[in-house]
Amino acid sequence: MTDKGRTAEWLKKAKNGDDDAFGQLLKSLYRRAFITVFEIVPSYQDTEEILQDSFYRFYRSLKKLREDEDPFYFLRRIAIRRAYTHLKKRRDQISLEDIPEDTPQLTVADRELSPKDAYRWARELAPKQRMVFILREIMGLQDSEIAAALGISETTVRRHASLAKEAVLKQLQ
Repeated sequence: MTDKGRTAEWLKKAKNGDDDAFGQLLKSLYRRAFITVFEIVPSYQDTEEILQDSFYRFYRSLKKLREDEDPFYFLRRIAIRRAYTHLKKRRDQISLEDIPEDTPQLTVADRELSPKDAYRWARELAPKQRMVFILREIMGLQDSEIAAALGISETTVRRHASLAKEAVLKQLQ
């Protein structure tokens, strides 16, 4: 059976109350979900807390998940919203110590930045601009994915991205 077939089977069983199947489903989604949240909140401890809350909300929302919908993208939307809420509450308390030293440079506004510099700079943005910046520039999500994850329009995503880029260019000068 393929990974997709097993995931569909676990999902179906989990929707019917099978806790073991839900555990297997989470194991299959964990790594990608961890990476998603860690890129938003670069702290192992905070990422684990956000994931625990996201998994709980994912479990409670399983019935809403359509049969043809990929559970990872459903979980990712929940995790991004939980990370956003976390960032709003703890704006200046985000630790950058957990970012690995060998993380590749990022290209932002045609300039090379270290990840620590990019996140340090992003802390200065308003929470929604910061989320759009991280999701778009660091994680490489499309505007439509960001809009769906944050519950805003694509036009609003582009506006926040534009404001964030203006701010980074101002900061870099």
